[in-house]
Amino acid sequence: MLARPKGSQPIGLYGSNARRGIPAITASIENKRGQALRSIRWYTGFRSMRVLLLHQPYSYPRFEQDFVNRIAELKEFDVVRANLEALDAGILASSLGPIQLSPYDAIVVFVAFKRLGAAAPLTWSGFSGLRVLMDHDIIQNYSDIFDPTLKGAWPLVFHRHRFDCVVTSGHAVQIRLQNDGVPADWVPKGFEPSRFVDRHGWRRGIATYGSAYACRQIAERCVCQSGLRLKRLPTTTYPKLGPLLNRFLGCMAISSDIDVPLDQRSSLQNLSPCKVPIKPGMEPMAKFFEAAGAGCCPIADAMEDLHELGFLDGQTMLSFRTHDELVEKLNAALRSPKSMRLMGSAASRLAHEFHTWAHRADALRRAINKRLN
Repeated sequence: MLARPKGSQPIGLYGSNARRGIPAITASIENKRGQALRSIRWYTGFRSMRVLLLHQPYSYPRFEQDFVNRIAELKEFDVVRANLEALDAGILASSLGPIQLSPYDAIVVFVAFKRLGAAAPLTWSGFSGLRVLMDHDIIQNYSDIFDPTLKGAWPLVFHRHRFDCVVTSGHAVQIRLQNDGVPADWVPKGFEPSRFVDRHGWRRGIATYGSAYACRQIAERCVCQSGLRLKRLPTTTYPKLGPLLNRFLGCMAISSDIDVPLDQRSSLQNLSPCKVPIKPGMEPMAKFFEAAGAGCCPIADAMEDLHELGFLDGQTMLSFRTHDELVEKLNAALRSPKSMRLMGSAASRLAHEFHTWAHRADALRRAINKRLN
């Protein structure tokens, strides 16, 4: 969090709070060499805020759209589709036309990173409020789970576009960003409770779905080669995913990191998948919360974030640190389907009570409020 300078004095009124008569103080943002880049103002008597969220336009239903819809329900937020062509030129505009930025206390940019990375530096049109980059893929800055070519890319884009802080979906990622000099807040991924419901009915077996990252392919091969039944769901439209998950006792939601250097991974072809070394990933993906919400027992590598979010091995999830442990725990769980069903129901209650997109929208509001106040 940017620190208020000692001895700062109220200098007047600022942003939409100026109309409310709330005084503000100013502070200088400096680069690593101590050179002043620009000033930003905080309120000395914070009452409320007005925030603009510009988001990636969605051409088909996605979980991010559910998140955006929940944010739009908050009275402090105006939510608009970003004009990507304008963004390419460094201009923040909506799909309907230009936006007056000055009435807002904070602006949140939530668009595809590769598009933002290729865009000209954002001009901000004289906006002096809080500039927030929100991104669900910053894990790639430190992990090669998706695309190893993006390692280290986020801080460069963050500074080039002159953002003030980042909202990331991983706590471990948040800590790494802050250690790299990027102010960051943690708002985990979540799920939409109206789509993922723990419905009563007959269930059997283990499912998996989503992008076939290398870590997931290896884990799935290990499970299948061990004689366990695993169903990789066919490509399914997002609105139909919840009812499909209701057929299964458990669902794999793996985000592990392969603990072998990239330039040595060709040797893994000669190794049994169950013996491939891994370490727990940096953050759970949305599919973890979707599976839990639907009443599946979520099965995942032992990510620290999950423990902090209240998920416990053997109670609301099955966690593992090696593929051999994964097979051992799945064998035991499938021999006791009633116990596995109870874990799925407990996971669903926890997810619906604490981990919906509405909870995440409120967490975003609180994070921005704290930085402004």
